[in-house]
Amino acid sequence: MWSDILLQRPRLSLLVLGSSCLAVVAAVAALGTWFQLEVCAMCWFQRLVLLLAGTGFLLAAAWPRAQRVTLRLGEFGLLLGLASAARQTYLLFHIDSASGSCGAGLLYYLQIGNYEAFFRAGLLGGLDCATHQPLILGLYLPQWSLLAFCGLLAAYAAGMLVCARNGRSRQP
Repeated sequence: MWSDILLQRPRLSLLVLGSSCLAVVAAVAALGTWFQLEVCAMCWFQRLVLLLAGTGFLLAAAWPRAQRVTLRLGEFGLLLGLASAARQTYLLFHIDSASGSCGAGLLYYLQIGNYEAFFRAGLLGGLDCATHQPLILGLYLPQWSLLAFCGLLAAYAAGMLVCARNGRSRQP
């Protein structure tokens, strides 16, 4: 029943997807507080791109005229987050490929306008991104992040496929 409602109304499914992105950010912030975790540059980057994706999908749901642009923002955010989470998961098991430290900090790079260092720290990480990760239900936190990004991308792709099969597009 719920799947039929979401599939018949693409804007509602975008609303659910955007809200899910924001809910993941809230859940990760709660987990970080609960486990008293020090947030690394890659974790900050993944939170920021989830906010970008959620905002893009919510704007696409609320503002159909700009859907072409706002959907690309959401897609871009999910793909950047997937790349960062995959790299962080890789670093967990290949610590020797980590390149020292992430640097001064992700938000510092944004403040001074050094966007190259911002993306390098967020996408490539460092040794601090590969160590001291909590184990939750048998998986490390970066693995949960990777699963979240894969799930959100799969939900988005499934919605796009269903809309294409029904002859409807999410694009105006």
